[in-house]
Amino acid sequence: MNIYRNPFIVALWAPIYQLVATVAITNDFLMMAIFIMFTLGLLGAYVSDFPVLSTLYMNEVSHKTAVSSLLGMLLGFVLFLAFGTGGDEGGGGTISASGKFMATWGVLSLPAYPLMVFLLFGVNKRDLEAEDLVRKEKKKSKSGPPIMEKDGF
Repeated sequence: MNIYRNPFIVALWAPIYQLVATVAITNDFLMMAIFIMFTLGLLGAYVSDFPVLSTLYMNEVSHKTAVSSLLGMLLGFVLFLAFGTGGDEGGGGTISASGKFMATWGVLSLPAYPLMVFLLFGVNKRDLEAEDLVRKEKKKSKSGPPIMEKDGF
């Protein structure tokens, strides 16, 4: 098996991407909003067939990373709210900045990595070059705006 196509190794991009998300989330709300908009921009570039990276596989991996990142944030924060909120003990110890950073990264990466592995198994089964040829043929046949018939007015 090719090490560069192994889903368990390639899926490590999800925790790395979530590391950037953790920096954004722990610093400022505006940085978190910008990070989410950038992630949505990656999804939009994939949908519109804009090549962000050089190969088809790398574009697929960037798309799957963005999807798993957003779903990892959603699931991570739901899990954090469900299990991370304590009772009314009061007092409680303070958490250091590095502890807050690592806890946030763990909460985000825990759901993102398995989801990325699952999504990459599907990508590895597909023939990306054949799909791209079909997509380009469809684009050639639909080139230009549709011409209206003059009798239709």
